[in-house]
Amino acid sequence: MFSKKRPISKEVTERVLEVAKELGYYPNHIARSLAIRKTMIAGLKMPIAKDGVMSQFEIQMINGVIKECSSHGYRVLLDTLPEHDDPNQFSTDPVDGMIMFNPRKHDARIARYEQMGIPLVLVGRPDPPDMAVSYVDNNNTHLSYEVGDYLLRSGHTSVLFLNASSDMTVAYDRESGLAEAFERHGLQLHKEYVINYSRKLHASPAEYGYMSIRNTFRRLSYTAVITDTDRVALGVFRAARELNIDIPGELSVIALSNDTKLAQEMVPKLTSVELSAEKLGAEAAQLLIEKMKDPSVVRHHIVQAELVYRDSCRQLR
Repeated sequence: MFSKKRPISKEVTERVLEVAKELGYYPNHIARSLAIRKTMIAGLKMPIAKDGVMSQFEIQMINGVIKECSSHGYRVLLDTLPEHDDPNQFSTDPVDGMIMFNPRKHDARIARYEQMGIPLVLVGRPDPPDMAVSYVDNNNTHLSYEVGDYLLRSGHTSVLFLNASSDMTVAYDRESGLAEAFERHGLQLHKEYVINYSRKLHASPAEYGYMSIRNTFRRLSYTAVITDTDRVALGVFRAARELNIDIPGELSVIALSNDTKLAQEMVPKLTSVELSAEKLGAEAAQLLIEKMKDPSVVRHHIVQAELVYRDSCRQLR
């Protein structure tokens, strides 16, 4: 009866449940999994910052995954261990399929899941490109081009870019897009103006933003900062207050993610990029559910990002 493989009358169901309650019996998920040869669990690998605080982007994406998976009867197993830092932490969780957030360059985990026959969907594209791997992603190269073009047209010819970790494909795509914008304006994006986040060096994204400004503002000359996330921008704002740097009078700031509540509470309000994190999560979950039914399914879906203009950027011309 508990397996629900065949119809049972209401009277029999109620009697069986009553007896089960008296005996203290509850359905065993492991036994049921063995019977149907499925765990009915979808995995989500999403390493978080060392301080353990999730960004609004991460929370929204998790919500998108959970909502979509729940509607199809799947639980979600969230794994936040930074296994890309230590390959020995790679886990073979009891899941029917896996969503992996922010793949790395030459990410060995992709091949491992393929070898184990576990359906995999990436949030972020694989590097090197592999058309056989399913993924959802933002148009990261184009969006960083648009952000760079906006700042350059506003008169900011020197920009500090606080990028994601250098081994992430999104970091490469965003730097490429920004470099293209500089080239279109007859300028060059110099390497010393691009800094990458490091889990080993920075306790949190906010500390990364804070220390980057403290270490560069007197040494480099720039009038605008592009940050990987709004939490990095929060650190930039803190450093600016301590150094008496006026935002946006002396320094314009744009974040490549959009925590609406945080952006509205910051003074001035933060200009940012809406990545539609919940939609990314839902699209990834929907694709994974398709692949768990039919492993031959392969799709690549791009969720468009949009620049949200607020008050933290200044027109220099």
